[in-house]
Amino acid sequence: MMVRCGACRTQFEVPGPGRFACPNCGSVNVVRDAAGGAPSEMGGYPTAPGAAPSAGSGQPPPPPPPPAPLPRIQCPECEFTFIVGDIVVATCPNCGAEVRTGAGSSEEE
Repeated sequence: MMVRCGACRTQFEVPGPGRFACPNCGSVNVVRDAAGGAPSEMGGYPTAPGAAPSAGSGQPPPPPPPPAPLPRIQCPECEFTFIVGDIVVATCPNCGAEVRTGAGSSEEE
């Protein structure tokens, strides 16, 4: 049976199904039995040899929801707007003023 190397595209002969190294580049090529049919697919792409068949409709899972927007505050001194994390007081990156974020209270210390 004649096969073509997946890496260098060189044709070479193999006795049947199995794993064979290309005589030109040495890449290992997997040859399937002709009765096995086309490789299975998952999400429109061929699966790896020996991979478990996909369950369901064969469609990829939906993308994760977008992350929640980060909170923004405005500096009362210079009116610069910036993103803050979960902190009580932030330092304005524009003027250096301390800005209360309202994320917690300073008594929690």
